Amino acid sequence: MKKVIICLFILFSTVESNAQRYNFMNMDKAARIFYDSVMYVNPQFYPGVVISVDGKQSSGPVNICTINQGLYFISPENDTLLVNNQETVDRVYILGRAYVNSKYGFVEMLESAGDVTLCELRITEIHTDAAPDAYGLRTHTKSSKQLTSYAFGLIGNGHEPLSANPLVNFDINSDFAFSYSKKPFLLVKGEAYPLTKKTLFKYFPKQKRFIEEYMNEHKTNIHSVAPVRELFKALNQK
Repeated sequence: MKKVIICLFILFSTVESNAQRYNFMNMDKAARIFYDSVMYVNPQFYPGVVISVDGKQSSGPVNICTINQGLYFISPENDTLLVNNQETVDRVYILGRAYVNSKYGFVEMLESAGDVTLCELRITEIHTDAAPDAYGLRTHTKSSKQLTSYAFGLIGNGHEPLSANPLVNFDINSDFAFSYSKKPFLLVKGEAYPLTKKTLFKYFPKQKRFIEEYMNEHKTNIHSVAPVRELFKALNQK
């Protein structure tokens, strides 16, 4: 256990903290523990409510995969299943937290100032030296372990099985690199935009001077969610 903790400390010492990006160049034991902990947004499947674009609701144990931004649920047979037709999902509520479906993935709503909401996108990217497969992920073909999910459709308040689709296929015993990031976004009128100074000033034109002075004084890194959230709190107190 001590060895694992020490390994984790070494791995985290290489984190690019400003960008909140974690890079792992091989899948050693400590990296596997971290990988398992960030493969989903939440550490386990919690009761949630899925709201579709037409206002229909479905409920059940749900979670969001950070690899493919897929929405998953636990079926009555205790299988982990992928929600089909994800473009029909508007948002998901899990433990009182709201995740809005965007073209970038599910962004979590954190802090609002006026009509603008600061959000966070969590994403895990897998990198290997093999060719990418049909799903855009690079795969190994030797001694591979297939992680399979099943596509299900949300029909009213029930679920109708459709077809089986492979999610990820890689050699669990070989080394591969992956990165984990927490990226700040702005949500405006239901649309998500990557947070930059340009988008920040665009949606806060009257507060531009205040934002510039605040960011200079606090040395705010807009690529990190926590300091930007403090900025939003300051905007609310202004």
